[in-house]
Amino acid sequence: MASDHEVDEFARACNRVYSLMRRNRSSLAATAGAGQLSESQLTLLTPLAEHGPLPVGRLARLARVSQPTVTRALKQLESNGVVRRERAEPADRTVLVSLTADGSAAMRAATDRVRALQRAALEALPPERRRPVIMALTELATAIDRIS
Repeated sequence: MASDHEVDEFARACNRVYSLMRRNRSSLAATAGAGQLSESQLTLLTPLAEHGPLPVGRLARLARVSQPTVTRALKQLESNGVVRRERAEPADRTVLVSLTADGSAAMRAATDRVRALQRAALEALPPERRRPVIMALTELATAIDRIS
């Protein structure tokens, strides 16, 4: 069993990393200019970029956001030309959400900005420490996903 001291150190390290990652993503969104995607929009749109068109309910599950929240956000994103909502079949009630060409371009731009920060962070580590850090983070993400 982990000691209280270990848990405290772990919590401080995780909280610091989480806080810095959120700050960097928010900072990127704030400095990217008009028409760029916010952090919450990136979270919502990432499953569309990864999986293609999705029903609203599945998009909500993949983004880990409530369906009413997704529906509200999609209205704004649709009015901004970032996503398109269409019925899967004319007689079907299923609504598929997909990225527009502008939405795909905005996602690529946002991903490129985040990727540049990630590259800089990784390159700040000595080359021999990179693989162990990646493995530890992957293991941590798996453990968190499993218990949540």
